[in-house]
Amino acid sequence: MKITRVQALHYRLPVVKEVADGTQDCLLVRVQTDAGISGLGEVVSGSYVARAVVEAPQSAPFRHGLAHIVEGMDPLDTEAVFQAMFEGTYWYGPGGVSRHAMSGVDMALWDIKGKAAGKPVRQLLSDSAVDAVPAYASVLWPDRPEDVAASAEAFLAQGYRAVKYGWAPMGPDAALDAELVAAARQALGSEVELMVDAGRAWDAETALGRAELFAPHDISWLEEPLPPYDNEGFTRLCADSPVPIATGEVLALQEEYAPLVRGARIDVVQPDLGRIGGITQGQHLASFCRAEGATRPVPHAFGTGVLLAASAQWAAALDRPLTEYTRAPSPLAQHLVRHDMQFRDGLLHLGDAPGLGIELDERVAARYRVD
Repeated sequence: MKITRVQALHYRLPVVKEVADGTQDCLLVRVQTDAGISGLGEVVSGSYVARAVVEAPQSAPFRHGLAHIVEGMDPLDTEAVFQAMFEGTYWYGPGGVSRHAMSGVDMALWDIKGKAAGKPVRQLLSDSAVDAVPAYASVLWPDRPEDVAASAEAFLAQGYRAVKYGWAPMGPDAALDAELVAAARQALGSEVELMVDAGRAWDAETALGRAELFAPHDISWLEEPLPPYDNEGFTRLCADSPVPIATGEVLALQEEYAPLVRGARIDVVQPDLGRIGGITQGQHLASFCRAEGATRPVPHAFGTGVLLAASAQWAAALDRPLTEYTRAPSPLAQHLVRHDMQFRDGLLHLGDAPGLGIELDERVAARYRVD
């Protein structure tokens, strides 16, 4: 089997607001083969920039786009394809947006591998993979503490056992931050897990103060309290925080995770499969965390159904499965992709369809496609 075509598929809402919601604009990758099997992946990045990395035509050595690099290769040999993309992007850098774009290609290849084998991806990753993954609802904070209850009550009615709120208005005002977290805990009750995403709002000293402020509300973790590359700050914070600390969604390279996992001993590391190099690199990171013994990997998955499916399949093969489940109202998040996953009683039940078990809804895709 050979790769015959790699397409970058760009989708965007008519109005994109400057809020922390990446489901307003997204980039998918479709890989086609000479066997008639195709796969889908998702890139979590700046869509316009990443699209150029995929589509750039042949140039001098090490300056080709990913499509040119991988066409003609065996889609089932994901390690070889990843190495070719890595080496083929030396000139403009195999990290950053290049790595993000590689993620979409790799994810699509795993979709193809599963379809070729007639198995869901999780069964290719582990013989002990589960068929239902605990999933937490993930949304932005409402504008006011008094608006949290309605949101929380809706999640309770839908059977969620864990909920994460994040980003603005959290950050500048400690009193408001405390009110938001208290409102969420009161509305969710004591039996439902509560995660708090600070949106990279503070320095280490301020974050420690917020952690102490939030500790009485029994939060499962405080996410992204610091800028993503503040390894010294995370080391100090993790040593003293009364609540677990989570981070890692911004990072792309495996070596960027080492100071967090091996140095800071972060409690929860959150790789985004649409940024780190797809499922292939997700497996390498999971092995690293397992060898170090202290850090729990949980995928960051705030995107379309492609990223959700890939993250859930990967999480199903982890030692302690858990995945993010974005409840952003964007039609790109909720309707761009059809899948057979079903959420009930706190679990995302995964279907038996081969590969990632997803397909584009062509009507939705046509409406939001950027040509």
